[in-house]
Amino acid sequence: MQLSNSLQDIELAISMLQSIQKAVIVTHVNADPDALSSACALSKVIQSLNTFANTKILLPEGMNQESKRIYELCKELGIQIVIVKKYSDIEEKEPNDICVIVDTASFEQLRLVKDYVKQNCKSILILDHHQFRDFKELDTALKIVCISSEIDYSSTSEIAFMLLDRVSNRIDSEILRKLATILLAGVLSDTKRFQRIAKNTFYIVANMIKYGADYENALHMLTVEKSPTSRIARIKCVLRHRGFKIRIKGREIYVAISNVGAFESDCATFLIALGYDVVFVLTEDDKLKAIRLIYRGKEDIITQLNIDIFTEFVRKLIDVYGGGGGGHKAAGGAILRIYDLRNVVTQLIKVMNSVSEVSVMEIMEEKPS
Repeated sequence: MQLSNSLQDIELAISMLQSIQKAVIVTHVNADPDALSSACALSKVIQSLNTFANTKILLPEGMNQESKRIYELCKELGIQIVIVKKYSDIEEKEPNDICVIVDTASFEQLRLVKDYVKQNCKSILILDHHQFRDFKELDTALKIVCISSEIDYSSTSEIAFMLLDRVSNRIDSEILRKLATILLAGVLSDTKRFQRIAKNTFYIVANMIKYGADYENALHMLTVEKSPTSRIARIKCVLRHRGFKIRIKGREIYVAISNVGAFESDCATFLIALGYDVVFVLTEDDKLKAIRLIYRGKEDIITQLNIDIFTEFVRKLIDVYGGGGGGHKAAGGAILRIYDLRNVVTQLIKVMNSVSEVSVMEIMEEKPS
């Protein structure tokens, strides 16, 4: 059931959460600040509605570096968080009244907890802001409600704040202030410090600040020094990348394909900064025996050409290999059910040829003899 992002939607979500005794909140793998902030706020929303509700957050494979300070603050607020490195890390396997999936565009992004959600959730609430979603694996008999609109919300933290606002009179003012600051950090992270916003973003941020959200503290939460391993990953990203030129709607577009073992987002951001318009970064996932893919595009180019990378490129790969994915027009990811990097690169070049108005040209530098 897809909701229409009105106040009635928030009321429906509140009504789903009101009478539950046991709830699990799940984020996408390697939770970013938007995902973790939203999950922490939702945990407090549920507890405010039912003091005796047993609520915990599951983080498949943990969190990224930007989320570490948010994680510590959530723990200080007494929020129960379980980092799931293997399935046995989930100690309780009994059914939950509800599972809330936050900031997740695809069921594949739940990784280790996919089976848990399938088997242990009487109903599911999805809070998400991505344009493209894929949850076809979920049992259609489950009661599923989804609140999502890239037009209305630039982050899931904004949706979580609307729920928090609805129960604000039930929460201590100091806790409310801390939650508002955490959610502001989630917004700042996902909007890249307001470089990409939706129509409600500034209105919601203004209300966060009214609740006492500390802007400087929110920025500080996201400050992370690049580790030596991240630096090495970026160097490998450049050394391994291949560059291509295609034409879409009469305009030359420069595309990069690279592969790294970790820090895929850093790799993609780095290649965009080098001058590419569209970037695909592939990673061989030993646990899944699959290929992870993330994509990035320059927002202005994607907007000017009115194209979306997921539909034009990524979905075609999913159609060939299976798997799933989701995201925005200019950023997102997928899991491809094949464990052959070279095969995926070859297929991706074929997809580029199908999209381009001229034959794909690989950018090669002639070496002096």
